[in-house]
Amino acid sequence: MGLFDFFSKSKPVYTPSTYFLNHDLKDKYFFRKMPFYYLNDEVGIVAMDNKAPRLITFDPWPQQIFLHATGKITTHDFLIEMASLYRGKVPERLDKTIIEELERLIKEEIVDIADEPNKINPEYLTPIKFNK
Repeated sequence: MGLFDFFSKSKPVYTPSTYFLNHDLKDKYFFRKMPFYYLNDEVGIVAMDNKAPRLITFDPWPQQIFLHATGKITTHDFLIEMASLYRGKVPERLDKTIIEELERLIKEEIVDIADEPNKINPEYLTPIKFNK
């Protein structure tokens, strides 16, 4: 330990698993495919399906993925950002959880992926505001 290591506030660097590093989605950009609005603190956001009369509520991880789905961040960058939020040890399955949830959102056509940064529909960038 060097003289100044004691004062360092940097966190250990998170290293994704081989599963994640070899996954096809690792370097893909992901983006929303539908508008959303903020409902309340208990539910969070609700997405509105453009193709069917349904509203979609999210569990915490899918909601985080959806909110970050701006077409400007890769799955790898998202994983590193989420890992940096943990104090102490990052959960072992974090990268698998993110990939599994992203795959589910893609399959359900809630988000999509691209090889390059992608501009999403401007209507999907911010929550819809309803007049009361």
